[in-house]
Amino acid sequence: MKFRMIANDFAIDLGTSTVSVYKKNEGLVLSEPSLMVLDENSTKVLAVGNEAKEMLGKTPSNIHVVKPIVNGVITDFNLTEAMLNYFFNKINPGMSLIQPKVVISIPDGITDIETRAIEDAALHAGSREIILAPQTLAQAFGMGLSPDDPRAILMVSMGAGTTEVSVLSLNGIVTNSSLKKGGDYIDEAIIDLFKKNKKLDIGKNTAENIKNNILSLRVKDGDLSMDVDGRDMISASPKTVEVKSRDLVEAVITYADEVMNMIYEVLEKTPPELTGDIRRDGFYLSGGFANLKGIREYIESKLKISSYISEDPGLDAILGAGKILEEPDSCLLYTSPSPRDS
Repeated sequence: MKFRMIANDFAIDLGTSTVSVYKKNEGLVLSEPSLMVLDENSTKVLAVGNEAKEMLGKTPSNIHVVKPIVNGVITDFNLTEAMLNYFFNKINPGMSLIQPKVVISIPDGITDIETRAIEDAALHAGSREIILAPQTLAQAFGMGLSPDDPRAILMVSMGAGTTEVSVLSLNGIVTNSSLKKGGDYIDEAIIDLFKKNKKLDIGKNTAENIKNNILSLRVKDGDLSMDVDGRDMISASPKTVEVKSRDLVEAVITYADEVMNMIYEVLEKTPPELTGDIRRDGFYLSGGFANLKGIREYIESKLKISSYISEDPGLDAILGAGKILEEPDSCLLYTSPSPRDS
């Protein structure tokens, strides 16, 4: 077994759909689905990450695929600890005398109890020190912004399980609104839409492919189409149907309006001294679901302000958490003492 004196420090983004890891001095080293495959008694982990994703929707009745983290919140402490152990061991295989320091990106709107659960799971998995970074703050750093400046940054973060709208200034969250919906919610809405309008039963992976390829809020994208395979709900036989983007708008428009309501709510609570910054600089769109076609233009048209999105918004949080790892003095406000010391 490999032995080292000091383990490599790293940052981790515990997303509802993806776990990403940034290794100190190396950068982003892995990004895998936050999925696990368990046996029928839920006592043995059979697969984690990419291998588990391959089994989604294809397992026999005595094996099931689970998500230890849903809507940014730990649903099962032991499974989360096991999943963290898997990723920790990938970064630091073998034994270490001194455990790693870990930066964890967490949703802005989670409770103290939910935060403590994440800390405890990371400590049990093998960490000597934990720095918790609110997700929108990490995303701002990852986008190359300076949230430590005395100016407002309006962040709209759209992930798989949560949607966050926050105003940042001086390395803190001035005001925030959180919604436990995101890309996974839209997947389920697409599945329901096919059942209702097409009488076709489709799987989670198929719904995700539809979302990523043709779902759009743009009128000009209405003719985007793809063939979808599923099971006919009447005859139970395999069936293929063509679907166009315009047929799917009802699966996402309610969510888009909820995001707008969140933004209005946050702006109403923002101090007047900061609203001028937002009017001048616009809003910043981040998160894995921020690539939804047309959502940026939809928000722009409602707010009448400009926007900015990075080349790969799904990586903003982990790149920002990595920056905090490399330059911890920039985020000392969010350093949490180890529960062992409290």
